[in-house]
Amino acid sequence: MRRRAAACVALAGVAAMAIALSKSADAQRLDPRRASRVTVGNPKGFSPLQGADARRSGLARAGLPHASPLRVAWRKPLGLAMDQSVLAIDDDVVAAITARGDVHFLDGADGDEIVRVSVGAGSVGPATSTSDGTVVFLTAAGDAVGVRRTSASPRFIRRVSADRGARAAPLGLTDGGAVLATARELIVIDADGNVRARTALPEAPAAPLLSDGARILSVSGSGAVHAWTPGSEIVRLGSFGAPTDGGAALSSPTTLLAIIEGNHFVELDLARGLRTTRTVAAQGIYLGPPAVRRDARGDGGAGATQGCVLALTTTRTFTACVSGDGKDTRSNVGPHAVGVLSDGGAAPLVAPPHVAPLVDDAGAAAFATPEGQVGVVTPQGAVEVLGESPCPRTGRSAGIAGLASAGRSAFYVTCESGVVLKVTGPGADAPSATRPRLRKPAAATSASAPRPAPAEPPDEEPDIEEDDDP
Repeated sequence: MRRRAAACVALAGVAAMAIALSKSADAQRLDPRRASRVTVGNPKGFSPLQGADARRSGLARAGLPHASPLRVAWRKPLGLAMDQSVLAIDDDVVAAITARGDVHFLDGADGDEIVRVSVGAGSVGPATSTSDGTVVFLTAAGDAVGVRRTSASPRFIRRVSADRGARAAPLGLTDGGAVLATARELIVIDADGNVRARTALPEAPAAPLLSDGARILSVSGSGAVHAWTPGSEIVRLGSFGAPTDGGAALSSPTTLLAIIEGNHFVELDLARGLRTTRTVAAQGIYLGPPAVRRDARGDGGAGATQGCVLALTTTRTFTACVSGDGKDTRSNVGPHAVGVLSDGGAAPLVAPPHVAPLVDDAGAAAFATPEGQVGVVTPQGAVEVLGESPCPRTGRSAGIAGLASAGRSAFYVTCESGVVLKVTGPGADAPSATRPRLRKPAAATSASAPRPAPAEPPDEEPDIEEDDDP
């Protein structure tokens, strides 16, 4: 009886979203004859979206390493370049998306490959996972692609846009669908890749999409923030007044944090459209985007937050955590060297390629410096680093594509060279001998081979599987 009641509640939620989507002139009707299985709930996993969650908070909810030593639990070379962090999705699965669109699903316990799904897209944008574990991304040609670890072939490939080169990270939805961003539109697709709604954007998005729980937020290249609820008109909420470095993060349902103009740590009040400055770096520059956690000092009042970034001077790299009152708490995490001009003088300090840190609510931060050092700042302020840089340098870049939470006292490092590492500290969950192995799917035909059209499904209600995870 309880399961039937829960299923009814979940079905009502999906029906309510479908009604809202149907208000858009471009929404497509759902076919009631099509049998489908819908998983309702937030995307599962330690880091199912770029930036950890829909707020792009960079928060490692299971906790980061808090003591030494740090060690590499496993290292998996994939052989293809990568330009985005792995996703840590349901059942301790790692989804590694290569720059050309191949998706490698790895067992998070030991790094063994479960399956590789070849899409053959040539070039793809950032990825997200959805509530049912599907990894979704846009190709450079405007195709929406969905893949799952249970099959060696894509779940769907749908042409949804004529725009090319989308770079804003999409959002996974609670009903198995996703929101995709092109240069001119926001597009909602369902769990099968069908377009349900779309809206034109006043400005092209230049940062990962966010959600405050009720609306989709887009940050443009000029720093303008627009909000959209499917079925309604898109509205402008305000502007940072300048391009953001790497995007923004929600510190509350009505507050966005970002770095602008190199040394300004700012927040935007979405309710009033007002921008205020938390602090300006007295020396050097900040590197965005921020990662957000509860104020570890405990004296900022209920709901107070810290935004943590990397900071550079001409000689050093720091983690800098800025509280709501503008206090900048720094930890020295390594050297930084600027170039030398032809006249022998020091080159100006400019932002090098960099990745956002991870934080936890206990006060720890995981970082990767522009010089390639990887480590953590413990809640006590101690700095622990790996003995050597885990990724080979590529030109100006340290070769690190991103960090992602990997569960208790652990995080993943993605190398641009195509290597994925799991870094652990004391207290990390060890692989259990009794843990069942994640099964490899049966061999399937190549993704590029033509596939027969599916048979007409019987008339039946959708099977709703509710996810109780937060």
